[in-house]
Amino acid sequence: MRRSPRRIARAVLALGTAGVALATTPPRDAWKGAARYGLEYRVRLRDLAAAPDAVALWVPYPAETPDQRVLDAHIDSPWPERLTREEKYGNRMEYVEGKADASTADFVMRFVVERLPSTGTPTMDDAYLRPALYQTPNKLIPLSGVIRTLAEEQSRGADTRAAKIRAFYDYVYRTMSYDKSGTGWGRGDAVWACENKRGNCTDFHSLFIAMLRSQGIPARFLIGFPIPDADAGAIPGYHCWAEFLDEKRGWIPVDASEAKKKEMPDAYFGTIPNDRIEFTAGRDITLSPPQHGEPLNYFVFPYAEAQGKALEPPHAELRFRRLAPDEAARAEEVVW
Repeated sequence: MRRSPRRIARAVLALGTAGVALATTPPRDAWKGAARYGLEYRVRLRDLAAAPDAVALWVPYPAETPDQRVLDAHIDSPWPERLTREEKYGNRMEYVEGKADASTADFVMRFVVERLPSTGTPTMDDAYLRPALYQTPNKLIPLSGVIRTLAEEQSRGADTRAAKIRAFYDYVYRTMSYDKSGTGWGRGDAVWACENKRGNCTDFHSLFIAMLRSQGIPARFLIGFPIPDADAGAIPGYHCWAEFLDEKRGWIPVDASEAKKKEMPDAYFGTIPNDRIEFTAGRDITLSPPQHGEPLNYFVFPYAEAQGKALEPPHAELRFRRLAPDEAARAEEVVW
């Protein structure tokens, strides 16, 4: 098995001892201070054994932002791998190639990640935060028709940009139900969400983003994984949220679906807690190197191709362990 440790040197990260993650964690408040997590992202490559030829595989890699630092990373891969970055949104990913069979070992990424609550990201001079990137339609986020009509109705009487933004957030919070029954949900189809008024986090935030962009207000889609309120365990699925552009303060976060589930609309408007790890931004994503298939609706799970055709994605399993806020640890030494 090829072992490819990727180190990120930090003065604050002293080398810990094996098993340190078993230490008792202190009482926590996700709205205050930093949280530190061990994260394992495991991809079952043997699921690709039926592919007719060598497989190209892309796996998303955690983001680095003012609110999130990857303190340590370690990659175990049976195939050659390299870290790449796509050009439009700046999303990072591991790219691997190989031929799978029933005995192929798993591809495993392990990280130590420090996460802060977020109250916003300055636009700075970051090309990936250019407002123009987040003002145009996506395949499932149109800005005309019922979306524009709805936005104009809901912003009637709102005299300022800030008032419009809050009106759109309040509309999504008030009218959408967190409901994953049946089919249609989970694609982030803004028109479907508008008409059905239900779905998961993807649907909530696609509708919110569409309403904003239809009125010329830049808005971003962010996706990653939520950290359960426990010391360790499996992460059952992804989570997404949004940011809008405040002309003075920069990119401001909202999480309308968590607000709905917890009945806390004010708390999740302008602030999000540290109970998540961000992976990628944007929709309609072209990977690096570019895939042969269509742009991805969003990118949080592995994507695979063989002979230029998309494959059924291999199973991915994520686990976490909560570390003490000042705990130093090597990614490969965290006890899972």
